[in-house]
Amino acid sequence: MGCAWARFVGPKGAHVEVKWMETEWPTVDLARPEIWREPAGLLSDWFDKPFSAGRIASTGGLMLFRHADVERALCDGTLGAMGTRAFEQIGWTQGPFVEWMRHNVVALDPPDHTRLRGLVSRVFTPRRVNQIAPEVYQVAHALADQMADSTEVDFYESFAQRLPLTIICSMLGIPEVDHSQMQTWTEAINAASGIPRVSAREAADDAIESMGLYVKALVSDRRRQPKSDLLTALVESHDHDERLSAEELPAMVIQILVAGHETTRNLIGNGLFTLVRHPDQMADLRSDSSLIENAVEEVIRYEPSLIWVARVPKQPIEIAGQEVQEGELILLNLAAANRDPQVHKEPQNFDVHRQGIRVLSFGMGAHFCIGASLARLEGRIAFEVLLNRFSEIHFSGPEPQFAAYTALRTLEALPLSLRAA
Repeated sequence: MGCAWARFVGPKGAHVEVKWMETEWPTVDLARPEIWREPAGLLSDWFDKPFSAGRIASTGGLMLFRHADVERALCDGTLGAMGTRAFEQIGWTQGPFVEWMRHNVVALDPPDHTRLRGLVSRVFTPRRVNQIAPEVYQVAHALADQMADSTEVDFYESFAQRLPLTIICSMLGIPEVDHSQMQTWTEAINAASGIPRVSAREAADDAIESMGLYVKALVSDRRRQPKSDLLTALVESHDHDERLSAEELPAMVIQILVAGHETTRNLIGNGLFTLVRHPDQMADLRSDSSLIENAVEEVIRYEPSLIWVARVPKQPIEIAGQEVQEGELILLNLAAANRDPQVHKEPQNFDVHRQGIRVLSFGMGAHFCIGASLARLEGRIAFEVLLNRFSEIHFSGPEPQFAAYTALRTLEALPLSLRAA
C-alpha cells in the first residue's frame, strides 16, 4: 500500500511532516511538541483532504478537526466526559490529582454533572457577571499603572495572570495575601492537563493535596463566620441542602479557582500576543474601540485558551464516518475546528472586523463553559484598558513560543516593552 506525505510550516518556520496511507486517515503523534504548539496551523491542509479525522498514534483513537464534526460531538449525549481515562492510559491511576478528577465537574456526566453545575451556574450568568465589571476595571487599571513604571515587563506575571486570579479569588472570598499561593498551585495543576512528565504529576499531586487542606480550612472559617461570597454559598449547599458531598465541596472550589483564571489568562495573553504580531489590527482597535468586543471573539477563535477536549462514547457509535468503540478516547481539536474554511473565510488570517464568528472554544451542550461570560468580560476590559494606557506595545525579545504537552494554549512567557500614553 502506498503512502502520502504532507509538509506543513510549523513554529518559527520549521517544517513538520505528517504521514498517512493513501487509503487511511493520517496519524497524529502527540509525542511531538509541534502538534501541541501549532494544533491548528499544522492541520490547515487537512480540510482539503477526503478524510474527516486523524488517528492518535499512541491510542488509535480519533482526533476530530472539522467544525461540524467537533460541534456535533460536543452536543452528542452519547459521548461522555473523559473522566480519568486519559491519565490512566499513561499509567497515572492514583494519587490526589486523579482522585480530584474523579469528583471534578468537568470530568463527570449527568446526573452528577448537572447537579454540580447547577450549584454555581447562577453566579456566572451574563447579568451577574456584568455587575462585577466595575471591580474588573479597577483591578485592570491598577495593574496597568504598575506596569507603566517599567519599560519592560513579563506580561503574564504582571497582568494576564493577576487580573482573572484577583477577580475569581474575590468572588470566592480568598484573602489577597494568599493569591500568589493560589497561582502557584493552579499552575502546577494545569501543567498536568496534557501529557505530563513524572515530575509534573508529582507537582500536581502536591498542589492538590495542599490546596485541599487550604480549602478545608476556609470552609471551617465560613461555617464559623459566613460571608456574602461564593464559598459560603457552596458550604451552605453542602451543610443544608446536601447537594455537595464532603469530597465534592473542596473539589468544586479547586476547580473554580483553576478554571476561573488560567484559561482567561491565556485569552488575555494570547490576545495581546496576537495583536502585537498584527500591528495593523491593533491600530484598528485603537482608532475604533467599538471593535474590541468583536476582537475578543476573534482572539477566542484564532488562539483559543484550550487546544482540545476529550470525549468517550458510552456505547459503540459511528462518528465522522468511523465506528468507534465504547470507552475509546476521542480528541476534539477546538483550535483546528475554529479555523475550518467551511465556517470562516480565510481562517488563517486574524481579523478584528470578522463577522459571523462561530467559536467552539468554550464547548457546547451540557459542558459549555460556565465562565464564558466572565472570560469575555475580563478580556474586553483588559484590551480596552491596555490600549488606552500604552501607546506602544512590542515584544522585548525573540517572538515568544507556545508551550508543548499541555492542553492549554499557553505561551512559555510574554516579555513586552511598553510605552505609556
